Amino acid sequence: MTPASRRYAREFLPAMAAYAVILMASTWFLRSIEAIPLRALLALLPFVPVVYAARALLRFLHAMDEFQRKLQLEAFALAALALTLGSFALGLLAAADVIAPPVDLVLMLVLPAFCVLHGLFACVAARRYR
Repeated sequence: MTPASRRYAREFLPAMAAYAVILMASTWFLRSIEAIPLRALLALLPFVPVVYAARALLRFLHAMDEFQRKLQLEAFALAALALTLGSFALGLLAAADVIAPPVDLVLMLVLPAFCVLHGLFACVAARRYR
């Protein structure tokens, strides 16, 4: 494991652990709070550790060598393309009343879907250059 990988793990893993804890706590507290400003604050609290995780990822990208960075950026581009095309298709189906996806769930799944797609495309890109 490189020093950059260790730093990434030191920064990313605690951020994700904090995200999980804050998400569960905010979801639990949201059940009993009716004041809209407080609900908004509680709903957005899990966003804070996600920003720290994104910062860790960017720092890790900048620490990579040129080839690894190329692979990662290619995976990011392909993930973005797949996600936007999938979202567009979903929107077309919803506009035609073929499906009625719950908007809040769809929006919350964008980031996890992007992460999964990025991981898949990173594996594909790495295999292609072996």
